Amino acid sequence: MTGIELEKIGSEALSKVQATIPEWIGVFSLCADETRIKLLIAMHAAPGSSVSQLAEATGLSPNTVTQALATLHRAQVVQVERDGRYRRWQLVHPGIHQLLHQLQAPHSVVHPEH
Repeated sequence: MTGIELEKIGSEALSKVQATIPEWIGVFSLCADETRIKLLIAMHAAPGSSVSQLAEATGLSPNTVTQALATLHRAQVVQVERDGRYRRWQLVHPGIHQLLHQLQAPHSVVHPEH
């Protein structure tokens, strides 16, 4: 193949995904933080965890977990549900879910292989 053909192929590939690039930049930015990626991995394996459960699982303070979850919630990556006096957190962003699979984030009995 000539250089021109390769340039055309590259240009066509870019034009097909151009609209999704800003979203993926945001996803990568959110996942680039060690605290947030630890929480996302923990939530992937144990959806419906409370702040205290996530803090225990990750070795982070509850305050740190709460702040990171607020960031992820504002970005619509996680959702929260009230369960009595607890708030249960769950990963809802399909792109980050796929990314965690690429990182080989493990599954569990509460979130089996799929």
